[in-house]
Amino acid sequence: MVRSTRAWSHVLASLLLLVLALGSFVAASPAHAVQASASLSVIPADWGPLHKDDVVEVVIAINNTSTDTPARGTPADGVAPVAAVLTGDVSVLLACTDPLCTGQASGKLAFVPAGAGGCVDKNAAVVSCAVSGQNGVLISLGGSLTVPAGGSVDIATIRLKVLADDVGRLGIMARTDPAAVRACSSNASGVCTSCDASGCSLLVFGGNEQTFGCPHACPERIIFRGDAATPDFFEFHALIFVQNAIDPANPGFTISLSNANGPIFAQPTVNAPPIVLVAQGAGTYTYRNNAARTDPNGGIAFIKLSEREGVNNKYKIDIQLFDPMLESRATLANMTVTFTLAGSTYQTTNDWLPRQNGWLLNLPQVP
Repeated sequence: MVRSTRAWSHVLASLLLLVLALGSFVAASPAHAVQASASLSVIPADWGPLHKDDVVEVVIAINNTSTDTPARGTPADGVAPVAAVLTGDVSVLLACTDPLCTGQASGKLAFVPAGAGGCVDKNAAVVSCAVSGQNGVLISLGGSLTVPAGGSVDIATIRLKVLADDVGRLGIMARTDPAAVRACSSNASGVCTSCDASGCSLLVFGGNEQTFGCPHACPERIIFRGDAATPDFFEFHALIFVQNAIDPANPGFTISLSNANGPIFAQPTVNAPPIVLVAQGAGTYTYRNNAARTDPNGGIAFIKLSEREGVNNKYKIDIQLFDPMLESRATLANMTVTFTLAGSTYQTTNDWLPRQNGWLLNLPQVP
């Protein structure tokens, strides 16, 4: 009986050692994992405002945010970035009317094939860029595209044409096929996971009756000169679209400033000679009247219209004028600038910043 008890004790002790050994083996076994994640960047070369017949190129890129994932008791598994692989096609949805692109505005944007395979530029893994349905572009990959850990890679550049400019704002969405982004653990071979990626952008459209922005810091100024015999100063800069042909021999430029109380000035005045722009070379027109600087009645002193290189019908306009009524009438911050040129009207309303001797405005900087 004693011998039998001792035998069982020996067996139990052996089993206990085996269980402890197995437990040590399990605890020592690393548990590796990974998360696959990425986004697509949709980058238009010019977000707008865009007008009919404008052409804009859009870069589609992938940004890799895949990483290892931590595990309890496995210090080697942190959140270090890992490479990812993109396979399958990328769909670009045009003219989205809502954030999820459940609706699209037909007849507003069109894909324009350009370059190798229809792409303006493309990654070596891309076979083609082609129209897809009424409002889409399909970027087809012939193989896989590797995105370095924490890196970004341009997939393709596509070209779009604006078919109408009366739509306000429309989105562009790019998305991969489901499970098209694959990432693998950096610590364990064969431990991989897959996900998809998407990204959105916005295009702004506007009729030719709006001014917008400036290509650099170019302050709009109103300066009170404090002398009844010397008119006050007004300076304005903006980017505009001039849809109609500019005919220097056909005068018609006018400009006015107003607030809630009514007109502040309107130039040229009824009795002043019309404004005639003079061509100064391809795409540049000017007007100059130095006498307006000292004339008690003021007047338009300088206008320069310069076409922006590479963008049809987009011009930068610079205006300087003098008017004796600015200080007495420009008493409210919210003011509207309106001017006519080549048969079109342009207007912008903004809150100006008060200064000791006048007002200051900085329009947003745009390309």
